[in-house]
Amino acid sequence: MVGQIIGGRYEIIAKLGSGGMSHVYQALDTILNRIVTVKILRSDLAEDKDFVRRFQVEAQAVASLSHPNIVSIYDVGQENGLPYLVMEYVEGLTLKEIIQKEGPLSPAETVNLGVQVCAALAHAHEKGIIHRDIKSHNILVTPGGRVKVTDFGLARVLSVPSATVAKSDTVMGSVHYLSPEQARGEETGPKSDLYSLGVVLYETVSGRLPFQGDNPVTVALKHVQCSPPALCKDNPAIPQRLEEIIFKAMAKDPSQRFQSAREMQQVLSEGSLLAGDSAGADELTRELRLPGRKRRLRPAALISLIVLLLLLAAGGGYAFFKWYFPGVDVTVPQVTKMSQDQANSAILAAGLKPAVQTVDSDSVASGIVVNQDPVAGYVMKKGQIVRLSVSQGPSQVYLPDVTNYTLQTAQITLRNSGFTVKETYQPTNDPGTPPGTVIAQVPKGDSNVPNKSVVTLTVSSSNPIVPSLVGQTVDQAQAALKALGLVLGSVTDESSQDYPSGMITRQGVSAGTTAQAGTAVNVYRSTGAVTKQWDVPVDMKVNETGEVKVVVDDMLGERVVYDQVQNAGDELHKDFVVYGSGVLKVYFQGNMVEQHPFG
Repeated sequence: MVGQIIGGRYEIIAKLGSGGMSHVYQALDTILNRIVTVKILRSDLAEDKDFVRRFQVEAQAVASLSHPNIVSIYDVGQENGLPYLVMEYVEGLTLKEIIQKEGPLSPAETVNLGVQVCAALAHAHEKGIIHRDIKSHNILVTPGGRVKVTDFGLARVLSVPSATVAKSDTVMGSVHYLSPEQARGEETGPKSDLYSLGVVLYETVSGRLPFQGDNPVTVALKHVQCSPPALCKDNPAIPQRLEEIIFKAMAKDPSQRFQSAREMQQVLSEGSLLAGDSAGADELTRELRLPGRKRRLRPAALISLIVLLLLLAAGGGYAFFKWYFPGVDVTVPQVTKMSQDQANSAILAAGLKPAVQTVDSDSVASGIVVNQDPVAGYVMKKGQIVRLSVSQGPSQVYLPDVTNYTLQTAQITLRNSGFTVKETYQPTNDPGTPPGTVIAQVPKGDSNVPNKSVVTLTVSSSNPIVPSLVGQTVDQAQAALKALGLVLGSVTDESSQDYPSGMITRQGVSAGTTAQAGTAVNVYRSTGAVTKQWDVPVDMKVNETGEVKVVVDDMLGERVVYDQVQNAGDELHKDFVVYGSGVLKVYFQGNMVEQHPFG
């Protein structure tokens, strides 16, 4: 296959491996000039028409998922009768490979991984897509620590009776993570994925799988009948609360598991999980009760109980209860959107105690309270704890080093990772650096930076091409010329009925002209006023994360007046100044979603 072109655009570079359903290759998308992963269905499975149809339908549904913790599906096609998927190429190792090479992860690393997988599952479940094959083999980890879940939803097609998986090791690999309801052949739902994730976290923190056996049937029966071996007993470094979260996810009865991936993510994200807070531990223990597991009183708890009984017997019970269970009711104040210091003061003033944990937030400034538990208006006893989630700013993500890339490849690489790209140009006479090559980037690559950062690329150029300056201010024109190694020449004022005062009406060197570095471009600036000036409002809600671009086509020509990556749930309310008559168009991810004629 190496060297072949699939679908008229995907050039196979190398074989990455084979699985129960497909052969996996690294390929180059020759149109977008990016590296991708191509999965080609095994020929024996491709003979089953019903299987192929379900494979394609399921793949198209999964392609609708867009989440930083999910491997994206770019394309679905068929080559010589063999269906294939084109997916995001992820550099890194599978979680299985990491555990095999390095042994178990620390509790903190296990929690971080669990939070990211829960985020991926929550996004998919909310769109009605169940994974059905969560295992450490399907979880990729990038060099920067980003978790990517792959093969979403494709396990459904294996339910076709004639689609027999010949690879026994593939079956054996999946059965170790099978939920009891899957083992019994029952219908699966979101909670089946949570069970499998519990098995993954068990394996991650301990380095071993909870159930072993000589064949798939033996392992499947253990999922149905047996309780997983304890973790804390063998390794006291594993927090008891983490063990309880894992065992709650692995409850035999789905109703005893977490209600959703979002709930499991929230519990894993609690700051007290690894902090050794005894009060938090007791509360978490109550929240994560496991069916059929007997709890024994610890020595400290037993002593406390004896002391309590002695106090009651001595007639001091009334005073003790008044001290231990204060009877004053207080109302929780509203502290979200306050600074941490303001929130702490308000909670203390109400007679309550603040407990703070930090969370990543792309939309809330660092140091501001994102949410609170309990919510404002809740009545609780004086002295109890109000938990605050305080923003620590955007999450840190890995920024690749794209120096020496072509500009197009660098743009695609960075934008696929959620970065906004800006370019400046620098003439170079170095024969080893072709024009259009990235020679520098800010921030520096191969580092962790805030999510959705703006990355400025310096690109090599030969003789610069003079840009169009008409409709710009003098300052804008000067900056545009400087970025290309050109300079602003003389500025001559003239009256104009076509351009507003202060805007350039024409230029001495025509746009598109090839010039020498350092060439001066003279411009003419309007002193007149445009009588036809309009404000066109744009009001829209962004339902999913993507690029929003606003393009105006008026008497000044066509130009981009807004270009930003927006998060799901963001609202854009902005007026755009236009001149004369024309149309304003709004694009989302390159597709026009609104247009507003004016004039």
